[in-house]
Amino acid sequence: MSLKSVVLGGGLSGMAAAFALARAGGRQVTLVERGKELGGLAGTFRHAGHFYPLAYHHILHRDRTLLWFLAELGLLPRVRWRRIRMLFRLADRAYDLSDPFDFARFPMSTADKLRFVRLMLRCFRKSDWSDWLGRGADELVDRWGGPGVRQALFEPLTRLKFGLPCSEVSAAWLGARLHFREGSAPLGYIPETNWTFELCAALTERIHAAGVEVRVASSVAALEREGGRVTAVRLAGGERLAADEVVSTVPTEVYRDLVPDDRTPELADIRYTAIVSAVCATRQEIAPDFYWMNFPTLDRSACGLFRLESLNPSIGAPGESCLNFVTHVPHRDDAFFAKSDDALWEGYLADFRRVFGFELQPSWRRLIRLSMYSPVFARGYRNPPPRSTTLDNLWFAGNYRTFPSIASTGTALGSGIDAAQAILLDTGGSSDLPDLIKRFRARTHPRA
Repeated sequence: MSLKSVVLGGGLSGMAAAFALARAGGRQVTLVERGKELGGLAGTFRHAGHFYPLAYHHILHRDRTLLWFLAELGLLPRVRWRRIRMLFRLADRAYDLSDPFDFARFPMSTADKLRFVRLMLRCFRKSDWSDWLGRGADELVDRWGGPGVRQALFEPLTRLKFGLPCSEVSAAWLGARLHFREGSAPLGYIPETNWTFELCAALTERIHAAGVEVRVASSVAALEREGGRVTAVRLAGGERLAADEVVSTVPTEVYRDLVPDDRTPELADIRYTAIVSAVCATRQEIAPDFYWMNFPTLDRSACGLFRLESLNPSIGAPGESCLNFVTHVPHRDDAFFAKSDDALWEGYLADFRRVFGFELQPSWRRLIRLSMYSPVFARGYRNPPPRSTTLDNLWFAGNYRTFPSIASTGTALGSGIDAAQAILLDTGGSSDLPDLIKRFRARTHPRA
């Protein structure tokens, strides 16, 4: 008799968990997603026949889990790699810190610039950050870079990301983020499309082929319980899904509404940032060229601006520049998140005018609000255990279990694989996926 597995949440972690469980066999796997399609934060919207990300996404060249999935799904040969420009906008000037001349002009002392280089080299060489757990990012930056480096760069950046000073942000998270070198390493994309659309579509097809029953547009109303175990998942429409094992990949705040008495360590302490993502297109000429411009002066509506066509020149219609204004909001109850669409666009258009000196004239625009985007990786952050300590047959996966690695597409997929492996080991089985991913090496990184 096969086991009945129910996965809550159809984002990448849920899709990966369902894929791994179905691949192992011996189970009837059901994936429940309240949205109209799978993908979660990696979702896509369509405009005039073109695909665009809900918010900026790029492929990291060291994201081994993501690269394995792209190879497994036949997408990796289509990936192209491009070096991008990341700019820091201070006063009336933008600085590219990877450019020696711009770096020399950046308003920081020569001694601090040398210390900054030392910090980046140390972080690049270090892959295991477990010895920095529980310590503040200020201690990391001050030790290897110095207070001047922290004040000039990292204090503004942690406030942009989490609304917190460096002293309240995890050193392990910051070190892992610097290790991946997002601003200086090549980033990947798939020409003529949005790559997260291709990933989600191919993984959805693979899940269906593996026999997973996918329920979209289905909300979970309750988890039925007996003797410290989940016995069934009850949907909003009244349908009851019998369950021998459950994987929750939904945000912890959503899960705790279903199981308010779950006492699993760390679970109740997790809180989320929100994000406002404003995507638009224009045929106006914009200079200079860049992919990612940070606004560390903290006086703009946006935390940063992305030119999506700078990474993927084929995104959107020919001749269009595709812009993505992004604002990380400390919490969805923040007043900024509650602003009207018109008020938000007014702020973003003012940001553009201040930076480029002329009015942005979008040919179309789209505003997206994501209320639970990223866990706040504060100084004392710890991952919850993979298994509930209250419900014996419930496991966790999602971006709140990827710490201290950066919350990326690959880490989301990896958390689903980890949950499935824990379930399989508990029931006397196992999966070869963790070992396949660990041994995977991309043979080439073809440039655009």
